[in-house]
Amino acid sequence: MTKPLTKQQIQLKKIRRLKDKNLHNLLLYRFLNQYGYDKGEITAKAIIDDIIRLVDEYYLVSSLQDDLHHINHGQLVYMAVPVDEFPKRGKAIAQTKLKPVVLSFMTDSDIEHIAHGFDSKSLRKNRLKRWVDEAFDQGALLTQLDLAMLLGVCDAVVSQYVNEIQSEGKLLPTRGNIHDLSGAITHKKEIITLFLNGYLTPEIAVKTKHSKEAIDRYISDFHRVQILWQHGVTNLDKIAQLVRRTKRVVQQYIDLMPDKIRKSISKTKKVDLDENHLKLKLSGETEAGSAEEQPAEG
Repeated sequence: MTKPLTKQQIQLKKIRRLKDKNLHNLLLYRFLNQYGYDKGEITAKAIIDDIIRLVDEYYLVSSLQDDLHHINHGQLVYMAVPVDEFPKRGKAIAQTKLKPVVLSFMTDSDIEHIAHGFDSKSLRKNRLKRWVDEAFDQGALLTQLDLAMLLGVCDAVVSQYVNEIQSEGKLLPTRGNIHDLSGAITHKKEIITLFLNGYLTPEIAVKTKHSKEAIDRYISDFHRVQILWQHGVTNLDKIAQLVRRTKRVVQQYIDLMPDKIRKSISKTKKVDLDENHLKLKLSGETEAGSAEEQPAEG
């Protein structure tokens, strides 16, 4: 004859029954009884833990100041491309890693802005600047299309806002700028200008919010174009072929050269193109596949 349960044991049993009514056990039951899963309960539990963690990240939490927390009033969660998830030719957004970021949709500054007279354009531009900075601070990048959806305007309007903001001297860390998808010259101009003014790579990286690797790549590309130009190689097609960059990118670097360099080609420094190509290859500077040559996916 079984010994009757004590009052404490009965209470613990009730608590366990209530606690077991959760999403984890619902998924475990379906894995083992409905989904045809046959790898065992332990592995199923590990998979379910990962699924639930992913769902939490997707809908409710993000990492701000090294702490996981639920979103607050006025915030929203948006999926963005991580800074280190670089584009590749033919790589669709469905094949790209994403991460959730928390964006402040409405802040006290927005309310104060409206209180001093509603100006929808300046409000949108302020939000745009805030969102790209917040995403970047969380290790991700927003595209102009993302910003268009968030602002409720077409991407042409966002492009206009971005150009206006950047013409005022603020370089926005959008995916087009950081991963060089947009073809915009603004970030190249700022990076190369800082370099020509004597700034070092770490300083340029901080000022432009680009990685050190990206800074060094831009400087290396600029140097190669400049060297060819100074040695009398001024044909756009030929330079593009030698440095393995598109003609559009090569033209951008030519436009960024100081006037005294662009206008003073030494006719006595003509070089054999095959020899020059060999030197570039030996220097390891003709590596193909830069972000500049990628299609503007995402």
